[in-house]
Amino acid sequence: MPTFRECIRNRFDIKRDFLSGSYARHTKTKPLKDVDILFVLGDDEAWRREKPPVEMLRAFENPLKDRYGVVEIGRRSVTIEFEKPNYPDGHEGKILSIDGVPAFRLDDDYEIPDKITGTWIKTNPRTHAEQATAKNEQLSGRWKPLVKMVKAWNRANGRPIKPSFLIEVMAQRLVDPPFSAYPEEIRNFFAAAAGTIEIDWSDPGRLGPPVSDQMTSELVAAARTALREAERKATLAMRAERNSQGEALRIWREILGGYFPLS
Repeated sequence: MPTFRECIRNRFDIKRDFLSGSYARHTKTKPLKDVDILFVLGDDEAWRREKPPVEMLRAFENPLKDRYGVVEIGRRSVTIEFEKPNYPDGHEGKILSIDGVPAFRLDDDYEIPDKITGTWIKTNPRTHAEQATAKNEQLSGRWKPLVKMVKAWNRANGRPIKPSFLIEVMAQRLVDPPFSAYPEEIRNFFAAAAGTIEIDWSDPGRLGPPVSDQMTSELVAAARTALREAERKATLAMRAERNSQGEALRIWREILGGYFPLS
């Protein structure tokens, strides 16, 4: 049977496809969840660029539905989920998902469909990856683990920050050298994020719409409350380290969820 990539390649003129998103940037907490594959469409598909973006997403949906059955059309991609039978119910690794993103090459950048805005927006996954790598190197390899921890907190608390890429964008500006210990940096991030969550966080590649454009005033208020609570708990965890390592670990586990080990 054809794979996800083959389903798309067999139905469309595809110049190339490659991994993008947090999986490619090595900032994903769940290795096989929301794996993004960007498909660069060839000349035979150029006519689709003049159609509403949702039609492009629906076109991608069709061959995947024929192969997998249930397909979800997202804002800028189509998604299929696989359940891994060897994992128990409720385990974070039980669901694998793949997002297919249609794209047209535009000079050194790409244009992808946006169902919400009804437009084709510019993006450049390579720029995002290079910026993440540069920031991680600036902080001696500690930035990406910090981002993963904050993403784990976000997921464990109902995703108050949307999309998760916004966490990376915020961490680019809010985390600077010198980098101290992780507990202090995490607490500082929660505090700084609570104070800046309401601003427009632009695309770091300065191509597409603000990364924060999903954050309505209601979501901003809820995220600020969650961030302040996380800062409070992080402070408690740091104080607990003076007397009880076990209690400190318990609180960090409460903050970061299953991503954080108890030993």
